[in-house]
Amino acid sequence: MASPEAAGARRARATCAGCGLVCDDITAIFGDGGRVERLERTCPLGDAWFADRVAVDAPPARVDGREASLEDALDAAAALLAAARAPLVYGLGQATCEDQRAAVALAEALGAAIDPAGPALDGATGGAFPARGASTATLGEVRDRSEVVVIWRADPATSHPRLFERLRLPGPDRALVVVDERRTATAEQATAFIELPASGDVEALWRLRALAREEATDGSPLGDLAARLRGCRHGAILHHVRDPLAALAIGAIVRDLTRVAHLVAITLRHEPNAAGAEDVLASQTGYPSAVSFAAGHPRSNPGELSAAALLARGDADAALVVASDPLDHLPAAAAERLRAIPFVSIDARDTATAQAARVAFTTSAPGIHRPGVVHRLDGVPVPLRAVLESDRPGAQEIIEALAARLANAREAA
Repeated sequence: MASPEAAGARRARATCAGCGLVCDDITAIFGDGGRVERLERTCPLGDAWFADRVAVDAPPARVDGREASLEDALDAAAALLAAARAPLVYGLGQATCEDQRAAVALAEALGAAIDPAGPALDGATGGAFPARGASTATLGEVRDRSEVVVIWRADPATSHPRLFERLRLPGPDRALVVVDERRTATAEQATAFIELPASGDVEALWRLRALAREEATDGSPLGDLAARLRGCRHGAILHHVRDPLAALAIGAIVRDLTRVAHLVAITLRHEPNAAGAEDVLASQTGYPSAVSFAAGHPRSNPGELSAAALLARGDADAALVVASDPLDHLPAAAAERLRAIPFVSIDARDTATAQAARVAFTTSAPGIHRPGVVHRLDGVPVPLRAVLESDRPGAQEIIEALAARLANAREAA
């Protein structure tokens, strides 16, 4: 007798954007009416990501909390942004590269500041790249070549559940060293665990750098780690440091050790396209974050022009939030200022930020209802597939419609 799946189910290849790994080996199984019956090879983060986006109760457009037609909402959003003297564009890490390019173009047309959410969520690693350069690799290269893998200040067993499967860790011929302030699920699988208070990150990294450069050891766990890194042919540091100085220190360690080993560093980003947001912004402006077009050309200063800094100082008088929930992750002062100014939200989810927005668009979801491209946490472009149909517009369509209205208003004036 045929199984229920064989009788009426449809199977489709899918890509999960539940974290920065962007796993592209997912199978979605649909039953009657197009309902998702089951997902194969997803982790708990992936299950939640699909569930949050498959069925959203919010209307496609709202103005002041009330359902509105798409045209009325576009008019209201365009008027709000046009009236601003210092608008801010923020978010982008859960949008596709196509959405991000449209957002950068709109920010330039508005003379706005634009800042991805990645630095607030994952630390200022993108800012370290212009200062120090980077030695990085794909996850496949780490899997196939690294003899020593260091997890610094991260718990991928929880935040990126399929990472060890991807990297074939732990392995019999490979050392896995975890550095964190407490023993985590990741540390339980490690060859060695170094307990280090979070406040001591920068000092410890510069000490590790000195031990590695001087080919010395002091008998400490960091000295042993320096010896492991000097003695391997290929090693990788996978990290989630939030201090810009710590990010610079990791870059310096990688650079210094290139004379004796091929060492790479990869940020374990949480959002599926945080890397793409910085890549797209850098390709369009020369800077990966905290860019202002107020002077008619791109200018960047992460300390001054980040979204958190602009909002905390009261320097932004309106905002466009794209595929992000800043009320959930911005510092308290910045989040309160965002609540106090008029802002537009464009998201596939009905978040706390979307509910607080003056104008909110609930769009179709990339990877569920529409295709697109994102950059995995190691920078590899990964296509998202559309596995369900939706009559809602995507974020790119909304952003381009806003840009057209603003351009028409300028021409009319």
